[in-house]
Amino acid sequence: MNLVGKKSYMMIFGVMKMANDRVSRETAELIPLPPHTWYVRKVGWLLEQEKVQENIKNVPANEPLKEALKNEGIRSPFLCMPNWYPIAGSQRLRVLTELPELHEQEVRVCRFDKEWWLLYYLWGDTDFRDKAVAVWFQMAELVWKSMYYEDDPTFLEHEALGDELEWKHKSKLMGKL
Repeated sequence: MNLVGKKSYMMIFGVMKMANDRVSRETAELIPLPPHTWYVRKVGWLLEQEKVQENIKNVPANEPLKEALKNEGIRSPFLCMPNWYPIAGSQRLRVLTELPELHEQEVRVCRFDKEWWLLYYLWGDTDFRDKAVAVWFQMAELVWKSMYYEDDPTFLEHEALGDELEWKHKSKLMGKL
């Protein structure tokens, strides 16, 4: 079985990013995710969180996604780190900074209870470590999106486009542990 799927990738941390890939929901449900809690929050509340304010402008604006959100609203949930920065949904949150009319919309947010990926920062080989952390996030995102995102070909196209945009993410944690 091919668990990787489509070949629309961009390089991030030296490994492939696959925001628009999915596995079947049945396959995703076989994979355990770390402990997490579900919340309902307003978009404006998410945008006010410290790490979101600090980093969201580093996410490129996906203009077709912005238009789709204007027309259709927000349907899929967000997956966030404990600091509320999105693992899945950063492109949506980025364009929502420019759509104040949607800031009062309530959205579902799944938040990992702890920073489960930090154990990889104990690995001595920094190149391998950084790739392992990136793969951890990519696989968590792949499984989570496969379970909780609506099957919408239009939004898959927006994610594929987002993979092609120029991202400016840099982890501040790298090299500090």
